[in-house]
Amino acid sequence: MSEEAVLWAIKRGLPSSTRVRPEGQDAWITLDDHPVFADELVARSTREGRAPRRGRWLAYTRMELVRVAVALASVVVAVVAYGHVAENKDGLVREIEDRWRESRAETSAEPTRPEPSVEPGAVGQAIEAANAAQLSTSERTRLGSAALADARMDARAAVCKARALLETLPSAEKRKPEVARALAQLSSKELPLLRAEQAEFEKTRGVLCGDGTKPKDCPCHGAHESCCVLHKGVARCEPLPTRIRCP
Repeated sequence: MSEEAVLWAIKRGLPSSTRVRPEGQDAWITLDDHPVFADELVARSTREGRAPRRGRWLAYTRMELVRVAVALASVVVAVVAYGHVAENKDGLVREIEDRWRESRAETSAEPTRPEPSVEPGAVGQAIEAANAAQLSTSERTRLGSAALADARMDARAAVCKARALLETLPSAEKRKPEVARALAQLSSKELPLLRAEQAEFEKTRGVLCGDGTKPKDCPCHGAHESCCVLHKGVARCEPLPTRIRCP
Protein backbone atom coordinates (compact mmCIF):
# COMPACT_ATOMS: atom_id res chain seq x y z
CA MET A 1 0.00 0.00 0.00
CA SER A 2 1.11 3.52 -0.68
CA GLU A 3 1.37 6.14 2.10
CA GLU A 4 -1.63 7.92 0.63
CA ALA A 5 -3.71 4.74 0.90
CA VAL A 6 -2.69 4.25 4.55
CA LEU A 7 -3.43 7.91 5.35
CA TRP A 8 -6.85 7.50 3.72
CA ALA A 9 -7.47 4.42 5.91
CA ILE A 10 -6.36 6.28 9.07
CA LYS A 11 -8.83 9.07 8.35
CA ARG A 12 -11.56 6.48 8.18
CA GLY A 13 -10.71 4.86 11.54
CA LEU A 14 -7.77 2.52 11.00
CA PRO A 15 -6.68 1.56 14.59
CA SER A 16 -3.42 3.09 15.86
CA SER A 17 -2.26 -0.38 16.91
CA THR A 18 -2.12 -1.48 13.27
CA ARG A 19 1.42 -2.62 12.38
CA VAL A 20 3.15 -1.62 9.16
CA ARG A 21 6.51 -2.40 7.57
CA PRO A 22 8.07 0.26 5.34
CA GLU A 23 9.26 -1.19 2.06
CA GLY A 24 12.89 -2.26 2.21
CA GLN A 25 12.88 -2.74 6.03
CA ASP A 26 12.49 -5.92 8.08
CA ALA A 27 10.92 -4.56 11.27
CA TRP A 28 7.19 -4.11 11.73
CA ILE A 29 6.12 -0.99 13.67
CA THR A 30 2.80 0.44 14.84
CA LEU A 31 1.22 3.46 13.19
CA ASP A 32 2.17 5.49 16.29
CA ASP A 33 5.86 4.88 15.60
CA HIS A 34 5.70 6.05 11.98
CA PRO A 35 6.22 9.87 11.84
CA VAL A 36 3.79 10.56 8.99
CA PHE A 37 1.11 8.22 10.24
CA ALA A 38 1.50 9.41 13.86
CA ASP A 39 0.85 12.99 12.74
CA GLU A 40 -2.31 11.89 10.95
CA LEU A 41 -3.45 10.01 14.06
CA VAL A 42 -3.02 13.21 16.13
CA ALA A 43 -4.91 15.19 13.48
CA ARG A 44 -7.70 12.61 13.48
CA SER A 45 -7.98 12.72 17.26
CA THR A 46 -8.17 16.52 17.13
CA ARG A 47 -11.00 16.34 14.66
CA GLU A 48 -12.80 13.79 16.83
CA GLY A 49 -12.24 15.86 20.01
CA ARG A 50 -10.15 13.28 21.89
CA ALA A 51 -6.48 12.29 22.15
CA PRO A 52 -5.20 8.85 21.16
CA ARG A 53 -3.55 6.59 23.72
CA ARG A 54 -0.03 7.84 22.90
CA GLY A 55 -1.00 11.21 21.42
CA ARG A 56 -1.88 12.63 24.87
CA TRP A 57 1.71 12.32 26.03
CA LEU A 58 3.14 13.42 22.71
CA ALA A 59 1.54 16.80 23.36
CA TYR A 60 3.89 17.38 26.32
CA THR A 61 7.67 17.57 26.41
CA ARG A 62 9.65 15.79 29.08
CA MET A 63 10.60 19.09 30.72
CA GLU A 64 6.98 20.18 30.87
CA LEU A 65 6.02 16.96 32.62
CA VAL A 66 8.83 17.46 35.15
CA ARG A 67 7.63 21.00 35.83
CA VAL A 68 4.08 19.79 36.40
CA ALA A 69 5.32 17.10 38.81
CA VAL A 70 7.45 19.62 40.76
CA ALA A 71 4.54 22.04 40.99
CA LEU A 72 2.22 19.35 42.34
CA ALA A 73 4.84 18.21 44.87
CA SER A 74 5.30 21.80 46.06
CA VAL A 75 1.57 22.19 46.62
CA VAL A 76 1.42 18.95 48.62
CA VAL A 77 4.40 19.95 50.79
CA ALA A 78 2.91 23.38 51.43
CA VAL A 79 -0.44 21.91 52.47
CA VAL A 80 1.18 19.36 54.80
CA ALA A 81 3.50 21.96 56.34
CA TYR A 82 0.64 24.39 56.91
CA GLY A 83 -1.45 21.69 58.53
CA HIS A 84 1.44 20.65 60.80
CA VAL A 85 2.08 24.25 61.92
CA ALA A 86 -1.61 24.95 62.46
CA GLU A 87 -2.06 21.77 64.48
CA ASN A 88 1.03 22.30 66.66
CA LYS A 89 1.00 26.09 66.88
CA ASP A 90 0.90 26.18 70.69
CA GLY A 91 3.73 23.66 70.95
CA LEU A 92 5.90 25.60 68.51
CA VAL A 93 5.37 28.82 70.44
CA ARG A 94 6.23 27.07 73.69
CA GLU A 95 9.39 25.52 72.22
CA ILE A 96 10.55 28.89 70.87
CA GLU A 97 9.89 30.64 74.19
CA ASP A 98 11.73 27.90 76.11
CA ARG A 99 14.78 28.18 73.84
CA TRP A 100 14.80 31.95 74.22
CA ARG A 101 14.67 31.72 78.01
CA GLU A 102 17.46 29.12 78.06
CA SER A 103 19.69 31.31 75.92
CA ARG A 104 19.13 34.20 78.34
CA ALA A 105 19.54 32.17 81.51
CA GLU A 106 22.86 30.49 80.49
CA THR A 107 22.15 27.67 82.91
CA SER A 108 19.34 25.16 82.97
CA ALA A 109 16.53 25.94 85.36
CA GLU A 110 15.19 22.38 85.43
CA PRO A 111 14.18 21.50 89.01
CA THR A 112 16.05 18.69 90.67
CA ARG A 113 14.44 15.98 92.72
CA PRO A 114 15.36 15.90 96.41
CA GLU A 115 17.96 13.30 97.24
CA PRO A 116 16.85 10.61 99.70
CA SER A 117 18.35 10.67 103.15
CA VAL A 118 21.07 8.12 103.75
CA GLU A 119 23.67 7.52 106.40
CA PRO A 120 26.48 10.05 105.69
CA GLY A 121 29.54 8.46 104.12
CA ALA A 122 28.22 4.92 104.52
CA VAL A 123 29.07 3.73 101.02
CA GLY A 124 32.37 5.57 100.82
CA GLN A 125 33.49 4.22 104.17
CA ALA A 126 32.55 0.69 103.18
CA ILE A 127 34.51 0.87 99.92
CA GLU A 128 37.51 2.48 101.60
CA ALA A 129 37.56 -0.10 104.36
CA ALA A 130 37.20 -3.00 101.94
CA ASN A 131 39.93 -1.77 99.63
CA ALA A 132 42.32 -0.71 102.38
CA ALA A 133 42.06 -4.00 104.21
CA GLN A 134 41.97 -6.01 101.00
CA LEU A 135 39.08 -8.02 102.37
CA SER A 136 38.50 -11.50 101.04
CA THR A 137 35.26 -12.61 99.40
CA SER A 138 34.07 -14.32 102.58
CA GLU A 139 34.82 -11.22 104.69
CA ARG A 140 32.97 -8.95 102.25
CA THR A 141 30.03 -11.37 102.23
CA ARG A 142 29.93 -11.50 106.03
CA LEU A 143 30.02 -7.69 106.36
CA GLY A 144 27.37 -7.20 103.66
CA SER A 145 25.03 -9.74 105.24
CA ALA A 146 25.56 -8.16 108.68
CA ALA A 147 24.65 -4.72 107.34
CA LEU A 148 21.46 -6.05 105.74
CA ALA A 149 20.47 -7.84 108.96
CA ASP A 150 21.19 -4.86 111.27
CA ALA A 151 17.77 -3.53 112.33
CA ARG A 152 19.35 -0.39 113.80
CA MET A 153 20.79 0.74 110.45
CA ASP A 154 18.74 2.78 108.02
CA ALA A 155 17.44 0.41 105.32
CA ARG A 156 18.74 2.52 102.42
CA ALA A 157 22.16 2.86 104.03
CA ALA A 158 22.29 -0.91 104.62
CA VAL A 159 21.42 -1.68 101.00
CA CYS A 160 23.97 0.81 99.67
CA LYS A 161 26.71 -0.51 101.95
CA ALA A 162 25.99 -4.15 101.04
CA ARG A 163 25.89 -3.26 97.36
CA ALA A 164 29.33 -1.62 97.60
CA LEU A 165 30.74 -4.70 99.32
CA LEU A 166 29.12 -7.41 97.20
CA GLU A 167 28.59 -6.08 93.69
CA THR A 168 32.24 -5.13 93.26
CA LEU A 169 33.19 -8.81 93.47
CA PRO A 170 34.24 -10.60 90.27
CA SER A 171 31.55 -12.56 88.43
CA ALA A 172 33.15 -15.87 89.32
CA GLU A 173 33.02 -15.01 93.05
CA LYS A 174 29.34 -14.02 92.80
CA ARG A 175 28.48 -17.57 91.76
CA LYS A 176 29.63 -18.98 95.10
CA PRO A 177 26.66 -20.15 97.24
CA GLU A 178 27.29 -17.83 100.20
CA VAL A 179 27.69 -14.78 97.92
CA ALA A 180 24.59 -15.72 95.91
CA ARG A 181 22.57 -15.91 99.14
CA ALA A 182 23.83 -12.50 100.25
CA LEU A 183 22.97 -10.98 96.86
CA ALA A 184 19.46 -12.46 97.07
CA GLN A 185 19.10 -10.94 100.55
CA LEU A 186 20.26 -7.61 99.08
CA SER A 187 17.63 -7.73 96.31
CA SER A 188 14.90 -8.65 98.80
CA LYS A 189 15.68 -5.69 101.05
CA GLU A 190 16.09 -3.28 98.13
CA LEU A 191 12.75 -4.18 96.49
CA PRO A 192 10.37 -2.25 98.83
CA LEU A 193 12.72 0.75 98.76
CA LEU A 194 12.77 0.62 94.96
CA ARG A 195 8.98 0.44 94.73
CA ALA A 196 8.65 3.49 96.97
CA GLU A 197 11.22 5.35 94.89
CA GLN A 198 9.42 4.42 91.67
CA ALA A 199 6.11 5.64 93.10
CA GLU A 200 7.71 8.96 94.02
CA PHE A 201 9.37 9.21 90.62
CA GLU A 202 6.02 8.54 88.91
CA LYS A 203 4.65 11.83 90.32
CA THR A 204 7.10 13.89 88.27
CA ARG A 205 7.79 11.42 85.48
CA GLY A 206 8.10 13.11 82.11
CA VAL A 207 8.60 12.07 78.50
CA LEU A 208 11.64 11.77 76.25
CA CYS A 209 11.73 13.10 72.70
CA GLY A 210 12.95 11.22 69.66
CA ASP A 211 16.31 13.01 69.78
CA GLY A 212 16.83 12.16 73.46
CA THR A 213 15.90 15.53 74.95
CA LYS A 214 13.48 15.93 77.86
CA PRO A 215 10.90 18.71 77.39
CA LYS A 216 9.45 20.73 80.26
CA ASP A 217 5.84 20.54 81.37
CA CYS A 218 5.22 17.27 79.52
CA PRO A 219 4.14 14.63 82.06
CA CYS A 220 4.21 10.98 81.11
CA HIS A 221 0.51 10.54 81.88
CA GLY A 222 -1.13 13.38 79.99
CA ALA A 223 -1.67 15.01 76.63
CA HIS A 224 1.41 15.14 74.40
CA GLU A 225 0.11 17.11 71.41
CA SER A 226 2.44 20.06 72.03
CA CYS A 227 5.44 18.08 73.30
CA CYS A 228 8.65 17.45 71.32
CA VAL A 229 7.33 19.25 68.23
CA LEU A 230 10.84 20.29 67.20
CA HIS A 231 12.56 17.20 68.60
CA LYS A 232 11.31 14.30 66.43
CA GLY A 233 8.13 13.77 68.46
CA VAL A 234 7.49 11.93 71.73
CA ALA A 235 9.44 8.67 71.86
CA ARG A 236 8.53 7.25 75.27
CA CYS A 237 8.09 8.05 78.95
CA GLU A 238 11.14 8.43 81.16
CA PRO A 239 12.29 4.97 82.27
CA LEU A 240 11.55 4.07 85.86
CA PRO A 241 14.59 3.55 88.11
CA THR A 242 15.66 -0.06 88.42
CA ARG A 243 17.99 0.52 91.40
CA ILE A 244 17.69 2.80 94.39
CA ARG A 245 20.01 5.78 94.34
CA CYS A 246 23.06 5.76 96.56
CA PRO A 247 25.31 8.76 97.25
